[in-house]
Amino acid sequence: MRQLDTADLRTLRRQLDTMKQQVLDELRATAPSARMALAEGDHEVKTHADEAEAERAADVYLAEVEVDRARLEEIEHSIARLTSGRYGICEDCEREIPRARLLAQPTAIRCTACQAAAEARRRH
Repeated sequence: MRQLDTADLRTLRRQLDTMKQQVLDELRATAPSARMALAEGDHEVKTHADEAEAERAADVYLAEVEVDRARLEEIEHSIARLTSGRYGICEDCEREIPRARLLAQPTAIRCTACQAAAEARRRH
């Protein structure tokens, strides 16, 4: 990749490693609260409102875990691309992803045009 020099690649690798650690920390931080919520769920539910609140809390927790899991997957995919030499190459058009985009969004796998097209396809 012509646009990224060795220093850029080191910086991006550090960013990705930091992002990965943050996501892992978030997942670890939510585990104790999930265990507490499950333990509280073992008690008898007294009203429908209590039951609804318990379900809502469980849904929120599961959504947060799913978001973190997806972020972790994106980060690990980017690290693998960096290691293999495919980092910074658009997965759709095979052109180089601009340096500024990679520095702003280290997990980018598409150039801006291909990303916009992918998002438009998802909306329809």
